[in-house]
Amino acid sequence: MALQNFIQTIWIAGIMKALQKQHVFASVANTDYQGQLNNLGDRVQINMIGDVSVSQYSKDADIASPTDIQDAASELIADQAYYFNFKTNDVEAVQQKTSLLTEATNRAAYSFRDVVDQYFAGLHTQAGLHSYSTGTTPWDVTSLNVEDVLMDAKEKLGVANVPEAGRYLIVPEWFHTKLVFAGLATKTSNDEVWANGFVGKVLGFDIYKSNNVAQTNPLTGDHAKIFGGIKGQSLSFAQVIAKIEAYRPEKRFEDAVKGLYVFGGKVIRPDMTIILHCDKTAEA
Repeated sequence: MALQNFIQTIWIAGIMKALQKQHVFASVANTDYQGQLNNLGDRVQINMIGDVSVSQYSKDADIASPTDIQDAASELIADQAYYFNFKTNDVEAVQQKTSLLTEATNRAAYSFRDVVDQYFAGLHTQAGLHSYSTGTTPWDVTSLNVEDVLMDAKEKLGVANVPEAGRYLIVPEWFHTKLVFAGLATKTSNDEVWANGFVGKVLGFDIYKSNNVAQTNPLTGDHAKIFGGIKGQSLSFAQVIAKIEAYRPEKRFEDAVKGLYVFGGKVIRPDMTIILHCDKTAEA
């Protein structure tokens, strides 16, 4: 094989490392089951601890029989699969070929990240908590009321007894702009955004930016479904590079690499997941 320095495990590790740096939605998900998926269709049983009841104790009475704490279960299925397949011609300089293919795998990781974030953004219908202006009318968000929107979400999470530690919101670019105008967030340039799109903490929420937040029209910010929850609890995610191969196309003097990426994700705690229904509104 002309691609002499191809080492499968190293390339897989490189793609996975690039993915971890770029995920937004998946970065706040539980990844405890990452190593249990190997191929498309694999399933993982997630046993979750339900509520633990307490009873008043009396020294003159027997305590009740023990209850089963694993009374809540969910299944994570690796039902999403995507692949890449690219090549470079033999006329490319040898020293350039490896760097070209390495950069291509990095770009593949970026594309996979985009697919994963779009998938998670589409799970907004599984959330158990919702924040509207009134009834089912979305918030008309400006810099003057964006704090009210966050406070409503904070209140709904509090009433639902959702823990305060680890709360996050994944917002579109325009919502972050409203936070900046309101003086609730610090202005940052794109190259200053923290890892995984993290841009700061506001009113107890870790705020992340993503262009993949579900919106009817991303250009106008209509009907945005801003995703919120508890890190490591609301979402579960597992991914694997199931296959990666370097090969020589039969009818070309070229080196090629193809890879299969498999993942699964779901909302495992709807009771800890909230959607803020918002419309971008012009400033007065």
